[in-house]
Amino acid sequence: MSLLRVEHLEISISQPSGFQPLIQDVSFQINKGEMVALVGQSGCGKSLTAQAIVGLLEKSLAITSGNILYKGENIVNYDKVRFMRLRRQEISLLIQESLNGLNPIRPIKKQMEEMIKQNRKCSKTERSSQIKFLLEEVGFSKPDQILRAYPFELSGGMRQRVMLAMILSLKPTVLILDEPTTALDVVNRNRVMRLFKHLQRALSMTILLISHDQNNIMTYSDRIITFEGKRGMYDFTRVASNYKKV
Repeated sequence: MSLLRVEHLEISISQPSGFQPLIQDVSFQINKGEMVALVGQSGCGKSLTAQAIVGLLEKSLAITSGNILYKGENIVNYDKVRFMRLRRQEISLLIQESLNGLNPIRPIKKQMEEMIKQNRKCSKTERSSQIKFLLEEVGFSKPDQILRAYPFELSGGMRQRVMLAMILSLKPTVLILDEPTTALDVVNRNRVMRLFKHLQRALSMTILLISHDQNNIMTYSDRIITFEGKRGMYDFTRVASNYKKV
């Protein structure tokens, strides 16, 4: 059984005349432990799909048809409380705007401590050890130096890795990354992609990558699902080297 399955999803925007579909008939599945890329041109509905999965669609938008199954359960009709629990315990979404989620006048250590305190009971020693472990997992060789820093002292790529470490503290089963390499140069793009692959293997994590840059993520993904217009989708398994309509 697939871990996450989207079936004939339709997302619409509310208009005076009624709901106007933005995307229709979106279907795909992700198996446990896979790294799957969802690619397509900007504006085709990739990010909307991710937001629908975790219950973060804007108020003017709604799922007007289809199902989203997580561990076999349809989550389309979850209320805010259940979606919040899902985001904290099961599926985490990291978007480009998450870089603005760090408080610029508070050191990284304080912010990471607060994140862990809110979601897990542990001693100060355990918390400190976990924070350093998480920073090392996302590629920081000198975590103490990062913990003393303020966000404005770090590059965009470093802040992104800090945010990733904070999300990993939630121990999500599924990690959704929306355009994670957009603001990075070529060297850092490859570095970040290698990091995601490491997390997939080391933590047995299921990852959904959303990107408009198929070339950058093709080497690292187990499968690539492409949006072709509003309705068409193709599933590309790298090993099989062929496209399949879904």
